[in-house]
Amino acid sequence: MKRNKMLEGMMFGAIVGAAVALFDKETRETVIHNSKSCGKKAIDVMKNPEVVTEKIKHNINTVRTTIEEVTEDVKFLASKVSEINETTPKMVEMLKETKQTFSTKRELEEDKEIEVK
Repeated sequence: MKRNKMLEGMMFGAIVGAAVALFDKETRETVIHNSKSCGKKAIDVMKNPEVVTEKIKHNINTVRTTIEEVTEDVKFLASKVSEINETTPKMVEMLKETKQTFSTKRELEEDKEIEVK
């Protein structure tokens, strides 16, 4: 059977690195504290899996609700953008017509002033 020397070397390096890191008292205490905390949580999960299940279900429902709300918001925004896209050309046309009407009216008034003189 062929041995994977790279994997063995990586494992050996990781073990040596962890051992060297544990020479520091603060690191050792942190590792011990975190290990105990993790062990307690694992025991709690094993004793009461329904608590974890309920938390997961609650989180899933929260995410689902949030996604639904975001979807509704996006639909609303899309409808408003569509509405603006439909309204804008109409507004531009109205403004052109209004400008033309004022221009025509001004020209008529100017023509009357010329006739009066």
